[in-house]
Amino acid sequence: MLGAQGRLLNSIKILAISTLISLTGCTTGQLYYVDAQGNNILGCDVEFVGLPSVDKYAVEYALSLCAKSIVKKGNTINDTHLLSVDTSIPDAPCGKAWTHPIAKKQFKDGYLSSKEYGYIVAHIDLGMAVLNECT
Repeated sequence: MLGAQGRLLNSIKILAISTLISLTGCTTGQLYYVDAQGNNILGCDVEFVGLPSVDKYAVEYALSLCAKSIVKKGNTINDTHLLSVDTSIPDAPCGKAWTHPIAKKQFKDGYLSSKEYGYIVAHIDLGMAVLNECT
């Protein structure tokens, strides 16, 4: 049996773990579209975990690409601002493709804005990174 001191210690541990979990941050987004029959359908459901100030841009990037694909297929979306998002990203360093370590270093060294870094994170996670041959 736990005494009062043991219960207090367990309560503190639970509070510390709960606080840590809430600080890890998770940024999510969903995009619904309307098909030709008027049905409201979930088209994309994205989640990025890391830095919320960067992840919000990763979500925007992924949802924008999703929105453009949905509209291209003839469906309608309500969140039309996603169609005008410029999803271009800076080129990776010569001879490299974007990877998480390269992007993180470029961001920490001040070569990428939070928005560019977030877009690149999503770009990598979506499997779109390709070698920059720097011709």
